[in-house]
Amino acid sequence: MKKPRSGNESELQDPERTSAARSPLQARGRARIEAVLDATAELIVEKGLTGVTMHGVARQAQTPIGSMYHFFPDRDSLLKALWDRHIAAFGELEDELAQTDTETWKALSPAAVIERIMSPHIRYFEQHPDCLILMSVMPHDDEKGKRKSDMLRRVLDARMPHVKPAERALYVEMIRALAGGALAIKLRPAMGDVQLAQRYLREVERALSAYLAAVEAAVSK
Repeated sequence: MKKPRSGNESELQDPERTSAARSPLQARGRARIEAVLDATAELIVEKGLTGVTMHGVARQAQTPIGSMYHFFPDRDSLLKALWDRHIAAFGELEDELAQTDTETWKALSPAAVIERIMSPHIRYFEQHPDCLILMSVMPHDDEKGKRKSDMLRRVLDARMPHVKPAERALYVEMIRALAGGALAIKLRPAMGDVQLAQRYLREVERALSAYLAAVEAAVSK
């Protein structure tokens, strides 16, 4: 004869009850992680990267240091988690851009094309200035770069269907190179000065608009 299960044993072995009990715990854990990442971002802006310490973030987030180490074993993992959150947000911005149809890209002026591509990112940087500072130390994301190239290629394919694919590919590479060069030469050294970095981003937008307009004028002759 099987021994009847006690009430506690029944609850522990009931998947639905276990899942229901786990969900609030997972939600609280996620909320605590987000609070810690928000506090890290605040400290980066206030004190720079050198001012970010595990104990300092715990104080800023009003979180026990033990909880900090439960989620993030060290400072590097904390910064990487914050960077990963930014990368995920960039992915969402690019997914939204990908919804733009061919006819829209064809109808826009060169300046409007670059504005539509860059402005969401610039607004994000303005709302999350810590991201500009983190960019100076985080490794380049090859997958993000590929997605950006693919998106630019779709835009130029729509706007210059009569131009040879190899030529369009060259223009995509030059747009990426112009933006990347500006980041390396001017934007990265300005990361500690968020307002200056934001001004550089607007100038990059102006430069890319002029390049696209010049290319389209040349190929239309």
